[in-house]
Amino acid sequence: MTSPGFCRKCGSALSLGAAFCPSCGTPVYAGPQESSQAPISGVDAVMKESSAQIYWVRRVIAYVIDAIIVFFVLLILVAIAIVPFLVLSGPGVFGAILGSVFTFLFGVILFLYFVVFEVLAGASIGKRVMGLKVVASGGRPPNAVEALVRNVSKLYWLLLILDVIVGLAVSKGYAQKYTDKLMGTSVVDA
Repeated sequence: MTSPGFCRKCGSALSLGAAFCPSCGTPVYAGPQESSQAPISGVDAVMKESSAQIYWVRRVIAYVIDAIIVFFVLLILVAIAIVPFLVLSGPGVFGAILGSVFTFLFGVILFLYFVVFEVLAGASIGKRVMGLKVVASGGRPPNAVEALVRNVSKLYWLLLILDVIVGLAVSKGYAQKYTDKLMGTSVVDA
């Protein structure tokens, strides 16, 4: 039998049928279900359970906050580093390449931003604002390897969408992307 998921407070793995988290004692509940059947996958849970929908809305809002922060930091850095070259050489070919470079740098900096904040603080700024944190097994913050692997899909938006969809499709729970499932990490209430 598989584990039903992770504690929403500390992130510890829950055994099947547990009424309370074995690590922190938080009551375990599946949340309100709009049908009498248990979900067959995380996708099913997100489609039917309001608690799963609210959870993912919070995660998306947290991601958008983080992306906006990284975007403006990168915009300032690019302006400082590249604008003098544009003034001297004109927009031409250099300007055309700028869009691609900016997109690439955005993905890399976003990835590094998540890794650093999760290892050092347990959550990015957006997750903190939304009352979330990242935990590994036992409720501890993720280590560098766990943070690197769980965030690798954030290098490119299409990879992130696939990571979420595959994670929801292969799990009965709704709190893990596929890379979270691989590393045993989860995003839980702070």
